[in-house]
Amino acid sequence: MADRIRLGPAGNPQEYSGSSPGAPEFISGEGLSAYEYQGTRRVRISEENAEKLGENAEQYDVWTTMHGQYWINFASQDEETREKSKERLFKAARIGSLMNARRVVFHPAYYSDRSEGEALELTIEGVSEVVERLKDEGIEILVGPETTGKRTQLGSLEEIIRICQEVPRTAPTVDFAHIHARNNGALEEKKDYLGVFEQIEEGLGADAVKNLHTHFTEVKYTEKGEDKHLTYGSESSPPFRPLAEVIVENGYTPIIISESPILDKDALRFKEILEDAGYEDF
Repeated sequence: MADRIRLGPAGNPQEYSGSSPGAPEFISGEGLSAYEYQGTRRVRISEENAEKLGENAEQYDVWTTMHGQYWINFASQDEETREKSKERLFKAARIGSLMNARRVVFHPAYYSDRSEGEALELTIEGVSEVVERLKDEGIEILVGPETTGKRTQLGSLEEIIRICQEVPRTAPTVDFAHIHARNNGALEEKKDYLGVFEQIEEGLGADAVKNLHTHFTEVKYTEKGEDKHLTYGSESSPPFRPLAEVIVENGYTPIIISESPILDKDALRFKEILEDAGYEDF
């Protein structure tokens, strides 16, 4: 369990020029305590370096997660793509476990001209197979389906909750920018953010919100959903301050991964806002 709110970058910090195993030391030196390795294009890190990263993360008290490939699509019309999706998620999870990652994050699927219900059932089936294989091979890592930002993608909050209800050893990953963009600017006030936490708690229980794994950035969006990530302060959409107040007032201790173009720099800004909202336990 996360003992406190943790913040960090999605990938190596802006001014860090070393290899991934050294990132936890740099992140800790900045005053941050989380790191999401980006395997979004391809999981390139060797097993040896993954283990070194995990050792360093433990030494410097950095909470590590793995983001799996973008090419995962459990609802594809193509059976080969569905099978490859299982392999891609399994590989990301296996390498993630070597770096002591707490979970593997992934975008579950596209609707792929299927009904929402059919796409969801195929996704549940595919993720279940991966989780069962991980269990059989003794690999300990949570599988974290993520809310997605485009309306062509499976990944509404309701769908992510359903996957986590149906598949053991899973937990939701909440990307606030994706929820905001997918729902035409839905997150503006404290009540909007609180509604997200309450919906997860209602569907999955109090433990699911206590240490919720999240992503945050401002986002430009269109009628189709997410367009691109923005540096914090560009448009203030979605705003971070009301989220910070909800977190502090309710005693939540989420992991917040900055996916802004300036990564760790905005993570540090989020930290300042949380401190201004009254959080003292960094």
